Amino acid sequence: MDMQVSRKHEAYIITMTGRWDTFSSAAFERQCTTLLQEGMRLVILDVAAVDYVSSFGLRSLLNLGKLLEPLQGRVHMSSLQPQVRKVFVGSGFSSLFPEFPDVNAALRAFKVQA
Repeated sequence: MDMQVSRKHEAYIITMTGRWDTFSSAAFERQCTTLLQEGMRLVILDVAAVDYVSSFGLRSLLNLGKLLEPLQGRVHMSSLQPQVRKVFVGSGFSSLFPEFPDVNAALRAFKVQA
């Protein structure tokens, strides 16, 4: 999986491409740890180009949510593909991490100007 990080005001946008699986989950967690140390609190995961998510991917997302919780941080999901959405809904993650149709909608929900 490839990850690109950008910022829009105080929101960090992590654009992910490929498979979010056992191997990529470790890289995701390392990247998020670094970003948390830099002050990341509002996160948008743009997963428009993610075609697969495993239980390890879900676990790494849950870990991020747990790290952000005491910091009053939040994660918004953007642009889930149907096969990925099915996993999120089936696992109950859609109730933990709000989904938005695109990055701009997720930014607006954070009250960050798109």
